[in-house]
Order: sequence, then C-alpha cells, then structure tokens
Amino acid sequence: MRWFPNMYDLPTSTSDPQQWHRGSVLRIGSFGAVRPLKNLLTAGAAAIQISSRLKADLEFHISAGRAEGGGDTILRALVAMYNLLPNAEIVHDGWASWSAFRRLVRNMHLLIQPSYTESFSMVSADGIAEGVPVVGSDAIDWLPPSWIASNDDASNIADVGTQLLFVPNVIKAGIAALNRHNAHGLRSWSKILLGG
Repeated sequence: MRWFPNMYDLPTSTSDPQQWHRGSVLRIGSFGAVRPLKNLLTAGAAAIQISSRLKADLEFHISAGRAEGGGDTILRALVAMYNLLPNAEIVHDGWASWSAFRRLVRNMHLLIQPSYTESFSMVSADGIAEGVPVVGSDAIDWLPPSWIASNDDASNIADVGTQLLFVPNVIKAGIAALNRHNAHGLRSWSKILLGG
C-alpha cells in the first residue's frame, strides 16, 4: 500500500499572531481527541511549567466531548493535576466547525501537540495558518526542527514552547515548513495521478 502525504490549503497570508505580554493570561492549546497517543498529560505538565517560568496565569485549552481508548482516565488525571493550582485552569472547548475551531486557535499564544504518533497533525497546520507556533514531537516530522521537543520530557517541551513565545516572526518558519510539506505532497500525488 502506498502512502501519500496530507496537504493543507495554506492561505497566502496568515492572521496576525496573538502576542503574549507579561501580566496577561497565557493561553496554550492542546487539541484533538483525548486519547493516550495524543500525550495530553505531558502537554498539560509542560504548559504549567511555561506559565510558572513566566509567572503568568494559564488557560490550558483542550478539546472536550471526545475521550477515546482510555481518554477518560487521562482527562481525570489532567483535572487532578490542575485541581489545586490557583493560577491555572483547564478550558474545555467543545467540538466545532472548522472555521469556528480556527477562530479558537487564533486566540492561543501557543499550541502543544506532543503526539506519540501522527499521520499529519491538522491542528498543527491550523495553528500555523492562524499565526500560532506549535511545539510538536518528532511524529510531526514536517515541523521546523526548532519546534520539535521530546514527547516524553515536559521540561524539554516547556523549553521549546517558552522560546517560541519570544522569537520574532516565528511563524515564518512554520509557514515555510508547511509549504515544503505541501510541495513534497504535490510531487507524490502527481506521480501516481499522472502515471509518473
């Protein structure tokens, strides 16, 4: 069976990113179905570390309403992790249309997607399209190398995430990486569809 990469219709211009400013609430998203391979607990721990380093109140946004394959246990553990933290809260965002989800993503300062396995990571592409940097794992192999962290190391994820919050024009690297991925995908699809 041949594998063909996903492609993403990247707009010619991305939204102006939400810049985090000291003293304001830090909004970090980790979206997708709640299941073990999405690695939500490590993402949640990294978000706490980032907010602690920055001395910022934290909103940790997650997708609600779709726990799969042990996701209920992960969700309970995440809630317990945040339960006694006075300056951090979990925000449960319901599933929405793609345009509504993109508006939600646009309001994040950072996405953390440390998946153990991915075929593409549409959420990461949505983040880039909306001007939001993404800390990913090596399972999302098309991201810029400086955006990738160890999926088993919350401190490494926090290091990468903290850095991405302060790199000027950071989203340009994400756009370039997604465009390279799209170009590779177009070549792969063209070969099979055009018989080359």
